Amino acid sequence: MRKRVFATVTDYQKRLRAQNTLDWGDVPRIVWRYMQDNPEYFPKYDFIFVDEAQFFAPLWFAIIKELLKPGNAHLFVMADPTQVFLGRGASWRSLGLEARGRSQHLKRSYRATRQIMEFATLLYRQRLPDERDDDILVPDMLTMPEGVLPQVISVAASQDENELIAGEIERFVREGYPRQDLLALHATGEGADGLVRAVNSRLGNDAAMNPKDTYPGNYVRVTTLNAGGGLESPIVFIVGLRTLFEKEQSLRLSDEERETLIKSNTRKLYMAITRAGQRLVFTYAGSGGNVLDELLGKLVR
Repeated sequence: MRKRVFATVTDYQKRLRAQNTLDWGDVPRIVWRYMQDNPEYFPKYDFIFVDEAQFFAPLWFAIIKELLKPGNAHLFVMADPTQVFLGRGASWRSLGLEARGRSQHLKRSYRATRQIMEFATLLYRQRLPDERDDDILVPDMLTMPEGVLPQVISVAASQDENELIAGEIERFVREGYPRQDLLALHATGEGADGLVRAVNSRLGNDAAMNPKDTYPGNYVRVTTLNAGGGLESPIVFIVGLRTLFEKEQSLRLSDEERETLIKSNTRKLYMAITRAGQRLVFTYAGSGGNVLDELLGKLVR
């Protein structure tokens, strides 16, 4: 298997060279090497602001540090540790950044309601009970606006989820909600493509599109959970969770692999839930979605 993987990577690199093109992962390495040989080519800055820093690779930070003016230059970083950053086992110190005593936790959420944030926090803590308290930054719930409880809709089979959500989206649009206020996040790319087709069959061509492929506009945004970072919407649908949960129970996984996958999926779900500003709707195919209902029951009490 190792030989096959190595042969595949080697063949991929050969094909890239033959087409005179690059993989995105090659770009930072090329920039870094050129920066070492031609430091005068790059501008230097007094201030650099990095947003969504949890998605930055260590090499990206090394490049950014090279762009700071020597002396009293400032690097300002915003990051959400519940998404990706800490999941890689990294720390600010390992990246060469001294953040101790220079960091501030922002505990006021300006997007979601109290019910949505409480649900996200409960899900995170139930699935990752051994995580340190500082691994998840819980906002001040008392300062958050009130809203409706998240909703879980059970369906008989996975193939029914897209039609159900397409019907819900159609209903919201008929009631006067702008299309750009509706965001659907699917667990799989194939499922997201199918949901786009299902919505368009009801509301017309280009009523729904993938925001990663299209400029912002008046359409229902449908994409994958993996691509949900950075997006937000008043109303969010999360579809295909059974796929995530079933993969976690695969007999092919070692205990360590299972733990890593659960942690990754939990951070992904936390991110997806907190994209919602006012309404949050889940679908779950078949039995087993009771974990979501149990969390909702705790919110009601």
